[in-house]
Amino acid sequence: MNKKKITSIVLSCMLVVSVVFTGCGSKSEATSTKKASDSGKTLVYGAEFEDEKLNPILTEDKYTNEEIFTGLMKFDENNIPKPEIADSYTISDDKLTYDFKLKKGIKFHDETELKAEDVVFTLKSILDEKVNSSLKPEYSEIKDVQAVNDYEVKVILKEAFPPLLDKLTIGIIPKHCFNGKDINTAEFNQKPIGTGPFKFVKWDKGNNITLTKFKDYYGKTGNIEKFVVKFIADYNVRAMQLQTGEIDVAYLEPSQVSKIEKLNNVKVYKVDTADYRCMMYNMKKDIWKDVNVRKAFNYALDRKGMVDGILLGYGSEAYSPLQINKFNNPDVEKYSYNLDKSNSLLESAGWKKGSDGIRVKDGKKLEFTLTAPKTDEVRVKMAEYFASQFKKIGAEVKVDALDWDAIKIDKCDAFLLGWGSPFDADDHTFRLFHSSEINGGDNNGSYSNPKVDEALYKARTTTDENERKKYYAEFQKELAEDPAYDFGVYLKALFGVNKRVSGVKEKVLGHHGAGFLWNVEQWNVN
Repeated sequence: MNKKKITSIVLSCMLVVSVVFTGCGSKSEATSTKKASDSGKTLVYGAEFEDEKLNPILTEDKYTNEEIFTGLMKFDENNIPKPEIADSYTISDDKLTYDFKLKKGIKFHDETELKAEDVVFTLKSILDEKVNSSLKPEYSEIKDVQAVNDYEVKVILKEAFPPLLDKLTIGIIPKHCFNGKDINTAEFNQKPIGTGPFKFVKWDKGNNITLTKFKDYYGKTGNIEKFVVKFIADYNVRAMQLQTGEIDVAYLEPSQVSKIEKLNNVKVYKVDTADYRCMMYNMKKDIWKDVNVRKAFNYALDRKGMVDGILLGYGSEAYSPLQINKFNNPDVEKYSYNLDKSNSLLESAGWKKGSDGIRVKDGKKLEFTLTAPKTDEVRVKMAEYFASQFKKIGAEVKVDALDWDAIKIDKCDAFLLGWGSPFDADDHTFRLFHSSEINGGDNNGSYSNPKVDEALYKARTTTDENERKKYYAEFQKELAEDPAYDFGVYLKALFGVNKRVSGVKEKVLGHHGAGFLWNVEQWNVN
């Protein structure tokens, strides 16, 4: 993903937290947060990033949003969507109409009951052109959403859309909180109200977010009463605070694992993911317009060297965005390390080595800047590794490690990108590679290929699984022949968790370990 994420949550034990909600202009007061070690029922998560808004329809966030909000569906331990707020659903024979019956008595955190109108409002708002939702392409096949009555919702599609149930895991927001208000700028985005296991209490900008257990939550819960998301961009500080017990859970870098594993109070989880790292080619830049140049750079990368030297074995070589998906096509060009082929492609493309070893064509050097977020150790090391590898084929690469706030991905020559979804193959695929997503979407490299467009559209609107597999195979084959990215590695998600925490259930995770907290409401703190 290319946006900063708020990553996590907290809960208190022997603390008395008083929260008073008055409609949607909720007011809240809370006692000060104690250290994790001070209270047996408080969980503190050391988060990498802080987002600007807490609203599931405006920004994708697989952490805090999942704790504050719940959707019609929820992913289970196998990443299969199962009914959550929905009690049941039926699908018409033509696969164009989905009818959902809602559970009765589901309450928002302001004690109002969730009704069908809230579901309709949520989905229609995502599709509203006036709403600045980055998720629009995920829902573009929805034609209409109707409230049949208070507890029945009808979703009507333009065309068959197998990923729909995945998309309906989106958190439901309360319609009554936005009467006469602009969703993009509403106070709700800073003081959210959902139906999830934890309710919002306080957001101390730049420091932390505090949530508390929602007593009227309809599901099963553990003993965590207070959930704190503590923003710590520096991975070394996160590791230190994990060691001292100031935080209970943190995402780790590979270089930290061996030291953390020696601690008596921390367990390290090494979880499989669909999370890949790659170099994005910005197709607006002249250097990448020749496909043979892009192929040359793909052959110039020793991926095993990165797995061994940077990931320290906690990952694998990458060649496709669907490599971990059931629709993976292994029969595509994987661009194994081959400097001879790389040099040959550059020579045939007219790039000749100069006296300084750097290739030149039409008076211009083969040079570009590769940008990476400096708070991400793996990405920075990968960028430096890419640069050293590419020097061997006569390219001069400057690595620019910047704060996220200073990065505009669509303006970079190339960017060390991270994406990955363990869900339906449409997720994090259509929105990255389809040409309709170049302006305003997540196709930041302005990649455009008519064959890719056609294959992706057919794959998302075909119900027969064998047909979908065929179209996704065609997509991957064409993407390999006309690369948008130089795929590098898939990562294992590495999490340090205080041993006083129990109930963690592992499953295949998404980008930056998204999903690790999928059942956190059932965790216990001893």
